[in-house]
Amino acid sequence: MAPTFKSFGIPPNSADLNPNAEYSIPAARIEGKYIMDSLSIAQKIEEIQPQPSLHLDSEYITRTQGAVGKLLGQLAPIAMPRVPEMLLNPSSAEYFEETRAKRFGMPLSELAKSDEARDAWQNAQPALEEITAILRENGGGPYVLGNEPSFADFILAGMWRFVELLDKDGDLYGKIMQVDASFPKHYDACKEWMEKVD
Repeated sequence: MAPTFKSFGIPPNSADLNPNAEYSIPAARIEGKYIMDSLSIAQKIEEIQPQPSLHLDSEYITRTQGAVGKLLGQLAPIAMPRVPEMLLNPSSAEYFEETRAKRFGMPLSELAKSDEARDAWQNAQPALEEITAILRENGGGPYVLGNEPSFADFILAGMWRFVELLDKDGDLYGKIMQVDASFPKHYDACKEWMEKVD
């Protein structure tokens, strides 16, 4: 990915935006310019087409991103070892294995059997409680802001879809959806944006 993005003249992510990767997806070409990272892309789209608003000034973006980041961080020992096999082609899988082994300090096969994997759900509870609180604050949804979708919903919807694709017999997505009734309600409300269009 990095060589391709560099060939298009896409500058690397700032450490503030994405401390884990110089280059990341999604990336988009808008008005002749390449832009990387979901929030940067959303900001450009909002500038071009301000209505309906994605509410990019909402505090819920930071809160939702923080809670999702914590949750995925705690569930990484379960989820990450599945990514190469379940989501990637062979060359991407090799790159993913190599870079994540450096990040976690061990091969993904070892991470899957680590103490962190064993304790993942217990460690994830505070993040799950944060997400529950976010979804319940504005009248119980279905969206983060209540009845109007915002960029914070897309952050959550992306996470729902990610864990859904990595689920094995209900052990990841299925387990998360049982945490609170607001979770499947939110997933269903966001389903239309998760449909793949080739």
